[in-house]
Amino acid sequence: MSQHAFDYNQKRRARTPHNIFNMNIILVHLFAVVILFELNLIHWFWLIPVISISIMLFQYFYWKSLLTEIKKHAQSHWYIVANWSLAIRHNKIVFIAYLVCGTIFLTGYGISNYMTTDPNMGNIGMMVFLYLSGNLMLITLVVTFVLSSGAIWHTNKGEITRALEKIKAGLELPR
Repeated sequence: MSQHAFDYNQKRRARTPHNIFNMNIILVHLFAVVILFELNLIHWFWLIPVISISIMLFQYFYWKSLLTEIKKHAQSHWYIVANWSLAIRHNKIVFIAYLVCGTIFLTGYGISNYMTTDPNMGNIGMMVFLYLSGNLMLITLVVTFVLSSGAIWHTNKGEITRALEKIKAGLELPR
């Protein structure tokens, strides 16, 4: 891990994708879940992945525009683009977790509703799959939050981690 002399503006712009990612986790996945539970609006839980994926898509499209900008001319600093790439990796982990947890949940829904005639057994089975998928999602969110918080810490210090070095090597920088 090496340290470079980046100016404040570069560090701030490199920190931005990680801040957006962490705010997505805090506001959407933490506070929105608590609010929906407290207001007994469990049937509105579909809003959480929709809002979260929308935020991730906005980040993805902005990252793509940064990549095309850096390929045409070096107006964007590689450090900023590399940090956006790292945040997109964290978004991909969360998106894959959505797919896996959604598959577990839908499998449980199918098993619980169509494999038993007793509605109480169906409810019990549904709760098992709901907790399984929910806890897997929670673990994924905690791990990616810690990764992103570490990236913010390294960015504040202006450090270049191995992950950023690998991303820099993969960028097609103009000469």
